[in-house]
Amino acid sequence: AAWSDPRVWEGEIDLGFAKSPAPEIARLLVAELALHGWDVAHATGQNFQLPDAAARLLLDVVEANAEEYRRYEGFADAVPVPADAPLFHRAVALSGRDPR
Repeated sequence: AAWSDPRVWEGEIDLGFAKSPAPEIARLLVAELALHGWDVAHATGQNFQLPDAAARLLLDVVEANAEEYRRYEGFADAVPVPADAPLFHRAVALSGRDPR
């Protein structure tokens, strides 16, 4: 519900050392929550899914940032998945996690 508030996606966020567009910060935070939520679920033997709209956002964020994150070892190498894999599985795999 918090992410559905339009104010989350407007303006700028003062990071203390720079200002960044709120939509970009919100997208990164959604991605962090989704990927680490999957990590916890996977580690504890639970299933973790996202609605298609959230999975599309996640995939967009991961595609835009994966190479940069790999440079500082935030992501491992991409894991191969079929081209027709669900959006969420493609995002997880691109982040270096095995969705299987």
